[in-house]
This record gives sequence, C-alpha cells and structure tokens, in this order.
Amino acid sequence: MLHKLIKGIAPIAALALGAAVSGCDMDISINGEEGVPLAELDTSGDAPTKLVLAGPDEVVVSEGSTLDIAVEGDSKAADLVRFTLKDGTLGVMREKGKWGDVGTATVRVTMPAPESITIAGSGKVTAAAMEGDTDITIAGSGSLDVADVRAGKASVTLAGSGTMSAGGRADSLDLTVAGSGKADMQGLKVDSADINIAGSGDAAFASDGKVDANIMGSGTVRVTGRATCEVKSMGSGKVICEAASEPAEAEATEDVAKAEPKAKKKAASKKRVAKKASPKKPRKA
Repeated sequence: MLHKLIKGIAPIAALALGAAVSGCDMDISINGEEGVPLAELDTSGDAPTKLVLAGPDEVVVSEGSTLDIAVEGDSKAADLVRFTLKDGTLGVMREKGKWGDVGTATVRVTMPAPESITIAGSGKVTAAAMEGDTDITIAGSGSLDVADVRAGKASVTLAGSGTMSAGGRADSLDLTVAGSGKADMQGLKVDSADINIAGSGDAAFASDGKVDANIMGSGTVRVTGRATCEVKSMGSGKVICEAASEPAEAEATEDVAKAEPKAKKKAASKKRVAKKASPKKPRKA
C-alpha cells in the first residue's frame, strides 16, 4: 500500500515544492517559457486543450471552439500576467520576479473543454466543463471548480491543501491526495474508483461500482450510491459508503410500482380462495 501511495505522489513532488515557495517571488516557467503579455501572445494556431495556472490569479474557463482571452481585475496585477501557448497547453503566470503584494487578476478564457488542468500556487480556476481522459493536478493551496466533467478516465492529484469540486460523469476515477487537500466531487458519478490518500485529505463522490481505497493517515472517503467499497488503511482513515437520497427514492418508487401489481394479484388470489372456501355447516342443537 505504501509503495502505491508513493508512486502516485512522486510525479507531482517537484511541482508541489515549487508552489510552496511561490510566495517568495520564485521564477516559474511553463514548458520552459517565461511567458509574454497578452498583446504579444500568438493565438493563430489550434486552440489549446490543456491549461496551467502558476500563481495567485484566477482563471475562468468557458467552453467554445476557438481561443479567446481577456484580462481584468486589479490593474497592477493584470499588467503582470504573462501567457505561454505551446504544444496545446495554455499557460497563465506572473512576470518573472513579480510575485509581490499586489492584488489578483481575473483571466477569462474561451477554449474547447480542456482535458487537463494544472494549478501551482494559490490560484483559482473555474471551468464550465472538462472532456476526454481528464487530468487534474493541484499543487499548493489552489482551488478548482468544474461544473461538468465528461470523462472516460478522470485522474485527480492534490498535493498540499488544495481543494476542488466537480460534477458530471466518468467511467473511472483515479484520485491521489497527499496532505490536507479536499476533493468534494459529490456531483460526480463514476463507474469505478481507485483512491489513495496520505495525510488528512478528504474525498467525496458517487458510484454504484467498485471502489478501492488506500488511506495512510486520518483521511476520509465518502461514497454515495450502491458502491462496493474495499479499504486498506494505516491510521484512523476510513471509507464511508452510503446510499444516495435521490437514487434511493427513485429506486423505491420503481419498487413500489413493481410491487403494486403483485399486491393486487395477491389480493385477487386471496379473494378467489375465499370464494372457494366451503360454508360452515350449522351446528346441531
């Protein structure tokens, strides 16, 4: 179990370390590039399918077939926002060495529903949708909200105290939480899930399939639906599998509908038996 947790956490260790010291004016590059002002960004190619946010700013992603970007918010912060666009990845960051005490900017992006979103630092991303075999990584204290996930395989990795929420549908969920991060995905329904938590992180989602969870620490996994849950834990961590209220009500309604004709049939049968019963003969005086 320990080997599996380490294997899941290792790929993001470097990114988490970078995010942890980002408040100290750390120089960050995305795909080896430091970024340019929006006016200098070449957007003539294909629209990106991946998004990376490094820093304290906010990105709001709307779904559309072509790329469109606008920056608003605190004027000083907006002037410091830099962009990269390479290999299908749109990067949003601050100007080199400009991580000082200024406000935050809001970057509004229209692009096809991204398949990958990465957040390093304390920034926030709000996305209308994600699609495909999706990949989510939050390193640091950042946050992500995805209204509609349309995924085959959904991979989620939280390193630090980051948080995320999501709704939608996925065939499978692969979730790794290292630290105190929280993945509130009660609106996300998955066919199966593989969960690995090291620390006090929490996760919540819905499933009617198989859920395998490995917990090292005090983390909690809450699953709504009719899932079959198996857990291996070291510490006080736990998995709570509970019936979802709405599906349970729907199922109950269906069962009542199925049971009603049976009840009528049973009642009719009783009536027929009653009719066949012989009348009692009067006792002799």
